[in-house]
Amino acid sequence: MFDRYLTATYVEGGREWPCVDCWGLVILARCELFGLPMLSDFGAVTRHTPVNMQRAYRAEVDRALVECHPGPGVIAAAMRGAMCIHVGLVVEKEGRLRVLEINPRSTPSLPLLDDFEARYLRVIYYRDRDLSVAP
Repeated sequence: MFDRYLTATYVEGGREWPCVDCWGLVILARCELFGLPMLSDFGAVTRHTPVNMQRAYRAEVDRALVECHPGPGVIAAAMRGAMCIHVGLVVEKEGRLRVLEINPRSTPSLPLLDDFEARYLRVIYYRDRDLSVAP
């Protein structure tokens, strides 16, 4: 089920399979795996444009997302202070919550939720605002 996502290639600003960055992987995988609607693309916004990245993050949260507890299909946003520095998608594999992620320094991976959280000062979880209950 997740093998396809573990073959992605990291490309800054990538939004078309198989060339994706962390946001590209999240928006494509949540649609394909969970049937959720596509979120905003923000293709020109990258980690190299931090002010624009934070504006896009805040705008998307305000427009479409709400905080929740971790669960399959939920976005994990890694924070440094008030800045979102990375995102992944929470999935369940073999009965355990994991985070599907990709970054410039490694291939795609599925760390356990606790291991993902341990790498960051704070992780905020988001589900779609228009869903009646959290996944």
